[in-house]
Amino acid sequence: MTTTTRHATQIADLGDDWTRLADSLYALPAWLATAERPGVDRHYLVLDGAGTDAGRDPLVRTHGGLVAYPTGPDGWVFNNPLALLSQPQPSLVAHLTTDEREVLEGAQPKLAEALAELYPTLVSVLPGGYLPGLLRDRAAGPEVIDELLRALEELADRQGAPSVAVMHVPEAQATGDLGQGLLARGYLPFAAVGDCALRTPWQSLDGYLADLHTDRRRKYRSEIRAFARAGTELHEIPLDEFGEEHASLHTQHMKRYGHETDDAASMRLIESIKKHFPDSARVLQAKRGDQICGFVLFYAVSGAYHPKMIGIAEGEKKAFTYFNLCYYGLIRLAAQESIREIFYGPEAYAAKALRGCSLDVRVSYLRLPESVRELAGPVATALDAARRRELASYPWTVGPASVPVQP
Repeated sequence: MTTTTRHATQIADLGDDWTRLADSLYALPAWLATAERPGVDRHYLVLDGAGTDAGRDPLVRTHGGLVAYPTGPDGWVFNNPLALLSQPQPSLVAHLTTDEREVLEGAQPKLAEALAELYPTLVSVLPGGYLPGLLRDRAAGPEVIDELLRALEELADRQGAPSVAVMHVPEAQATGDLGQGLLARGYLPFAAVGDCALRTPWQSLDGYLADLHTDRRRKYRSEIRAFARAGTELHEIPLDEFGEEHASLHTQHMKRYGHETDDAASMRLIESIKKHFPDSARVLQAKRGDQICGFVLFYAVSGAYHPKMIGIAEGEKKAFTYFNLCYYGLIRLAAQESIREIFYGPEAYAAKALRGCSLDVRVSYLRLPESVRELAGPVATALDAARRRELASYPWTVGPASVPVQP
């Protein structure tokens, strides 16, 4: 089959051809458009191949697509594979064996010296979704994976990116065509994060609490009571009431966790969400009197919730506002609406595991110049082993989280 490639820097330029490939919320054109930012390069490619329509007339069918963007030394760590490889998180230290520590201590100073020549990295990932940015038509065969990877690497060459990555591949895909294709092309694999989801089969919040261990149930009930004693109430608000005050709360929340942003950027995000997701974006708000204490914006798609934008005011820890919004509030709402899963994403693993979430390991793949591969390979192997031990140390609900599907 003869394949042609089309390139765009805005998802709107690809239209329906991309939409038919989208297999998750995070691959939808509306989601990708919301993630586009002024001054941030992003590349979209679609692969078109000649086929036939039921054996009759030839036609051109889009059978694959990818989204990728370059990242430099200051790129956000969980979409920056070189940072993950050269600067392991402190949480991994306790999970390294003696031999692995020696590997890292011996290799990482040399790796740090080489970093300047390895950036920028062209990273294929779905923004905010912890999924790889490679898509293929459901009817396409495994050969499309090789076509997509070849197209990604050719784009990297044209962009002058010496390193290439496909990030956050679900474990099931890591053992399938995608993972095997990446390994065959010399990519180094390592587990970087785990994606967390809470299955919600309960008919009420009380049903959820009743399924928990006694100590946890007692603790979480006390958090709910503390929230009520503080005079805080939860209400869902219309999307058109979501505005500047919420943008300010989001900015404060992000800055507390080390992210560089401002109210103008938060407001642009809010306006983009209103434009692209008027029917599925929803806002649950915590309010005490006239004061907005916090909010969570979530997407209700295909029988699941996806909390994605949060803002919590200063001084809300004693009222447990975060947990009442993002867990107890959403679980109560999910029970009322017969929603059967809430996708929470990575990090804060202890809190998520203790509240009943399941885990799906995500594997990242990094392709480096041959001159560095021998040095980086043992580092990737050591970090992969330590990360898997760390993730396995939490009391997860049995069973991997499923991947959300397109509405």
